[in-house]
Amino acid sequence: MSDTKNLPVIIAGAGPCGLVAALSLQRAGVPFVIYDRASAARLCSNSGSGIDMAPCAIKILENELRMGRAGLDRAISPYEYMHTIDSEGKTLNTYRFKDLKYKITDSRNFGFANRSDLQHALLEELGLKDKDGNIRDDRPEDETVLHCGVAIKSYENHPGHVEVQLSNGTSIRGLALLACDGIHSVIREHMHRDIDDSLNYCGQVAWWGKTTVEKGSTLDDELTKMAKDNDMEDGNFSLAMIGTRKKPGVFYSCEVAENVHAWVYVLKDKNPPAANASNDLTRRGGVALTGEEKQKEMNKLVASTPAVVRAIMTHASADDVTRAGFFDRANQTVAYVDGRVALLGDAAHPQSPMMGQGANMAIVDGFVAATRISAAVKSANENAIKQALLAFDCDIRRKDNTAVVKKARQYGHWSTTKNRFVNGIMRASLKYAPASMMINEIVSGDKSNRKFVASMKKDMEANGFKAHTNSANTLEQ
Repeated sequence: MSDTKNLPVIIAGAGPCGLVAALSLQRAGVPFVIYDRASAARLCSNSGSGIDMAPCAIKILENELRMGRAGLDRAISPYEYMHTIDSEGKTLNTYRFKDLKYKITDSRNFGFANRSDLQHALLEELGLKDKDGNIRDDRPEDETVLHCGVAIKSYENHPGHVEVQLSNGTSIRGLALLACDGIHSVIREHMHRDIDDSLNYCGQVAWWGKTTVEKGSTLDDELTKMAKDNDMEDGNFSLAMIGTRKKPGVFYSCEVAENVHAWVYVLKDKNPPAANASNDLTRRGGVALTGEEKQKEMNKLVASTPAVVRAIMTHASADDVTRAGFFDRANQTVAYVDGRVALLGDAAHPQSPMMGQGANMAIVDGFVAATRISAAVKSANENAIKQALLAFDCDIRRKDNTAVVKKARQYGHWSTTKNRFVNGIMRASLKYAPASMMINEIVSGDKSNRKFVASMKKDMEANGFKAHTNSANTLEQ
């Protein structure tokens, strides 16, 4: 390790997964460099992506990585109310999460995040934004460790390091390569180039976007009325719609910033769209609708939806609406690790977003992989990095990942089905389940994350390392 221990850990992708890995390494004093194929202007593009923040991910950000409260407060909002209706406009239930006083940490409730705001908070914590709030990328005078507009094309393992080829024609050596480059991972494609590793279409197509609520607009009137009629005026609220047998489909919207709602509408579709039509990870490979397309598709989609759903969707600008299919991977048994290279997040275990676990699992992957590497760097064992990554690709995580992927597929099917029996159960669950049961169901997939972190900490302590939550360094021996 002595000849190469000062090499950086190379991170592909500056989404939440890659940035959490980087912050974990930074806290431990391990050098790193990040490459993202998106330009600095597109890196934190706000395409309307909202993230359910499960307890394990929140605890990592707040307790383990000690992120500043101001940044997290901007990125994460608490769930206070959730109003549920069916696709014919009938009220099913109003969940009053605010009354439960459910605490994840001493200062934070269960909530949701705007993906773009979370990226900005992580970049600020890493010191990768200048005094004017601009992303510091590829500026040698600043000794920056973020390079936007540069993709990783391939890699080759060598004794003591990994050699990585970049899209600009250059190469870089690193201690390890962490692939946080999403569902269409180039690194995964290179790693498993000799086998069939195709995507699996989950059977649903989604339209999602963000809508700004203008004062005095039809949408403002609809939301104000809904809040007043259901006693939700003293907090933020989300809206969930479940389909009926005659009008299947599911809709969800939440306020991710003041007067800005992120939303998604999901329908069953037997005809799979192109899996990566736009090559834009901020839109999961989906395409932004043009004005003409938006008008045509929205008119068809919202024709028979409740007025409030119709208002939210039609008040979005065309550039803020994306159409994409839901995909995961057909083969759940491929390795996540090849020597000094590891697949994380959607690069390893992509899934339909119907369980709301994808971003949470990616954040946990970033933390666990980087924490194991940080411990390995301190070891005299020349194979410590490889062993750390093999421990990351453990049976307990792989088994749980597969279970979550399959459950997300099932949720997608149940949520968009015309089956009378299944549809009736779904609607009854929303109508009669108490708020506490709803929270437990929303975070049910988080059990695998807790087990994964606990397994990592147990391994580290057994090898003489201890995780720190309130010191300058993440690890000590």
